[in-house]
Amino acid sequence: MADALADRLAPTGSLVHVWRIRLDETRHVPATAGETARASRFRFPQHAARYLAAHVALRMILARYTDTRLDFALREKGKPYLPMAPEVRFNLSHSNELALVAVALDREVGVDIEKLRPLPEFAAIAERFFPPDADKPERESDFFRCWTRVEAVLKARGVGLYSSSADPQGEWAVQEIDVGEDFAGAVAAEGSTIHVALYDYQEKL
Repeated sequence: MADALADRLAPTGSLVHVWRIRLDETRHVPATAGETARASRFRFPQHAARYLAAHVALRMILARYTDTRLDFALREKGKPYLPMAPEVRFNLSHSNELALVAVALDREVGVDIEKLRPLPEFAAIAERFFPPDADKPERESDFFRCWTRVEAVLKARGVGLYSSSADPQGEWAVQEIDVGEDFAGAVAAEGSTIHVALYDYQEKL
């Protein structure tokens, strides 16, 4: 392991590290050619800058957990992984000025963050996409809290939103994360239990 923080992942399989990233305050380091090409497709410069900040932060965080070269590949349904360090499982989510990166060892992990915002059609979206056993949201804030829980599990499984109503294979633990005012966040991991250690990326640079 490349960092003392990473060592604390090893003793218990239920521990997940979640990194909170303030995208507008991220230190600028060179992006890869692929990241730069994808960022160029954004219509607004701020969106491109936040995309680059999130992916640069992801690489810097993962470098704490492995000394191998960070070559990324995609699984069948598009979830990224590290072929040279397959034991390091990770997931990235970003919304407006905040991003989350979840990291675990030898268990699939997913994370989601959403900015709370007006969404008049939230009840119809919940009816269409939420699993049958999910609570029916009465307010927009309830919707986003439930949405992030659903999305975190889907991202951990490596499947798309249209699989939300399907019975998930295996056992998945999910936990909400306090990521700050006006945001909802959740993390999910393979197994029956999950313990989360939350870190601030800017404070650990």
